[in-house]
Amino acid sequence: MLPKRKRQILLSFLKDKHKKNWFQIIKEFITLYLTEKNIPVNYITHFLYRKNASNYKDYLTLKENEKLIEWSCSLAADQIILVENKLLFEELLVKNNIPTPKIFFHNSKNKFTYKGGVFEVKNRKELFSFFSKVFNEENVDRFFCKPIGGRMGQNIFILDKDTYRNIDDTLVNLIFSQEFMFQEVITQHKSLNEINRFSVNTLRIVTYKNKEGKVEIFSGFIRLGRKGAIVDNAHAGGIVVSFNKETGKMRQEGLQLIDNGSGVFSKHPDTEIIFDSFQIPCYTEVKEIVINVAKLLKFPLLGWDVAITPDGPVIVEANHDFHLLLSDRMENGLKRNPVFNKILQEII
Repeated sequence: MLPKRKRQILLSFLKDKHKKNWFQIIKEFITLYLTEKNIPVNYITHFLYRKNASNYKDYLTLKENEKLIEWSCSLAADQIILVENKLLFEELLVKNNIPTPKIFFHNSKNKFTYKGGVFEVKNRKELFSFFSKVFNEENVDRFFCKPIGGRMGQNIFILDKDTYRNIDDTLVNLIFSQEFMFQEVITQHKSLNEINRFSVNTLRIVTYKNKEGKVEIFSGFIRLGRKGAIVDNAHAGGIVVSFNKETGKMRQEGLQLIDNGSGVFSKHPDTEIIFDSFQIPCYTEVKEIVINVAKLLKFPLLGWDVAITPDGPVIVEANHDFHLLLSDRMENGLKRNPVFNKILQEII
């Protein structure tokens, strides 16, 4: 029996009303299979079976994606810890005056590090006492909490000064069982609030640094959360919209991942803001900060998560083992991207 996710993908494909005719689908699928010598899964997950997908040969295969990420990581093996450990990454950014959300404290199971001291917390009551101490000393109303080594928006939550004592034992046990960092809640730029105010809508920008150290942007998209969700992650049901990497103007079409409904949107379903030509604020500053921070690391390829505040962009995360295939999908095939072709030439 197929795993649940694969069943969802297959069902979504079969029910999709935008499919090409079956003869064309089978022909293209077989063509890719013979070329790749492997089952072309991305033909389904990239929606290449849809009528508007004519350039189905311009997309990465799973093997090519894996090879590119392995190649990039191999050139910066000693720095992987810097991007995997969010505490070390924040330290790097602060040291180099790169704007990033402030981390107030962090924990390793029941040991909490705050202002250089380590506090051992034994139970729920002591945990709440510690939270109260930090809320009062930092004079903030909320903490944004995420795993130090987390991925895909999992196990993220917000602690509110007025309600944290109501969290259930499941969340308390989760905190005591893992490593979390507790950082400032990002205040989002007002124009992005117009699209979706329920979560911070982050940009994913992919950079390429060549052998001479020159950094270029070859992919960009924005992740838009939905009403009721505190994260914008595509794996959590968010909508992904690509934008012009030079101007920061959003393109016409937004998508959901195939296992989250495979929806196609021209406007945000909760706010009805039209995507086409919506200008991402502070985009000149976004490009500048991403290019500058990419120069600090050895990786040729990095996926950057950027939030935009009223004061400008801040770096949220760097991702070395990132979802390049999603960039491939949002760019309508990276193999026709001039910057990406430079990467292929370098590898060859």
